[in-house]
Amino acid sequence: MRLASGKFPWLLAHDMRLNWRRFESMFGAATAATKWSMLLAGMIVLHLAAWPLVLWLSPYIHAADADSTPIATFVVCMFTWMIAQSLFGISRVLFDRGDLDLLLGSPASTARVFAAKAVAVAASTFGSVAVLLIPVANTGAIVDRAAWLGVYPVLISCALIATALAIAVAIGLFFLAGPRRARIYTQMVGAIIGGIFVLGAQIVAMLPAAMRETVVDWVYGSALLRGNGGGGLIWLPINALRGDPVAIAILMAAGAGLLTVAVTLLGDRFACASLAAAGAAIDGDTSDSGRVRFRGGLGRGLRSKEWRLLVRDPNLFAQIGLQIVYTVPIAVVMLRNDQLPAVIALAPTIIVVASQVAASLAWIVVSGEDAPELIASAPVVPAAVDGAKLSAIALPVVLILAMPLAGLAILSWKVALITALFSAGAVTSTALLNLWHPMPGNRRGMLRRHSQSKLIGLVEHGMAVSWAVAVVLTMLGSCTALAPLTVPIGALVVARGRYRSEGQLPGALALPSALLPAPR
Repeated sequence: MRLASGKFPWLLAHDMRLNWRRFESMFGAATAATKWSMLLAGMIVLHLAAWPLVLWLSPYIHAADADSTPIATFVVCMFTWMIAQSLFGISRVLFDRGDLDLLLGSPASTARVFAAKAVAVAASTFGSVAVLLIPVANTGAIVDRAAWLGVYPVLISCALIATALAIAVAIGLFFLAGPRRARIYTQMVGAIIGGIFVLGAQIVAMLPAAMRETVVDWVYGSALLRGNGGGGLIWLPINALRGDPVAIAILMAAGAGLLTVAVTLLGDRFACASLAAAGAAIDGDTSDSGRVRFRGGLGRGLRSKEWRLLVRDPNLFAQIGLQIVYTVPIAVVMLRNDQLPAVIALAPTIIVVASQVAASLAWIVVSGEDAPELIASAPVVPAAVDGAKLSAIALPVVLILAMPLAGLAILSWKVALITALFSAGAVTSTALLNLWHPMPGNRRGMLRRHSQSKLIGLVEHGMAVSWAVAVVLTMLGSCTALAPLTVPIGALVVARGRYRSEGQLPGALALPSALLPAPR
């Protein structure tokens, strides 16, 4: 069936097709058969893994006298994650442009274009959570009861409500902060919202039992679960998850209504914001105050260039922030181990954070290089270019680690010194891995940098974990402390050997052979 051009179904189908293409890009250059095989295998694994989870969750959801606190916690965390994803989606619509200029310049109604974009963002938000929860709902309906299918309308409703709130926040920030700063503020708000409840839950879990119960009783008893199913808003999705048809109907109506209101009231604002964003510097304020002084030196020039590009990239702060936030639970798990002192429990988290941040920055400055042909054709030694790029990574990592290392030094300067040394080793190893095994790509696709090689992603994580394990064993005085370091050392030896034999050039473009430097 052919859809009428310019109508809402046609625009929505177009945006959904773009969503699917973004999802497919995560698989890199794999063939269609490979992609569908991986999807099928992943769904089978998730459904099998959901079986014991359903048996564990069933008493909390369906028992008449069940404690609703775990389900309430899950609903709150899920909803905040959806708000963060919706903020990222609205920011992408406004600033990445894509087809937006063509659509707004066409005879199609701006209201229809905005409505289609909003529903597509809601669908993407739904998919980010549904990929993990739909297998639970399906398995629960098969092995337990049909009420588990209430997960579907709850996810759809929460995605619609989250998108409506994200539209209001994003457009509000746009006109409050201006088009040049709105994107980074939107990304930062999304990262904060997405991580605040994860961090909050971990902090509460670290509290003593009596204090933890007091916090939980205050939050859920007075604010959300008031009235044992009566007064708190959180009871609406909880009852919907339990299969209550009235709660499902109210929640679905609320989601559709709020998104309709947001699109209707903010449609004109969206059009104005789109026009303003088209004329704004997308990567931030690129104007320089005062006269720019040019100074000689390869290292200084390359470092200045990389730092300026990093500062101008608003997505980078949010993405690295999320990486740090979702690494913090490692510290919580270690701190809850009564056998380990607090200072030793914190050290592995610092090392993993340093390793992951260095890997991301190294990929940006090496594989995400926007002008590799200019650097390759310059009369400079390639080794000097590599050294300058690696040194450009060091300053951001040092700034990120300065505060946690200073706090650790207050507790124990020896532990802080050992942690700093192992962090330097972890940073160096992951940075060199990205230098010696470049994966060309666009710097905006940092979170999808492993789509071409899942193996490199596993190696990066393996290196980070190895350094973390090594520092714990060192502080415990184990004679096997250096054994885990065979993993990063072996990976670097292999990567260096391949790099030398293939004469690879880091960069985002394939260069003519005449421009390639001599093998090192």
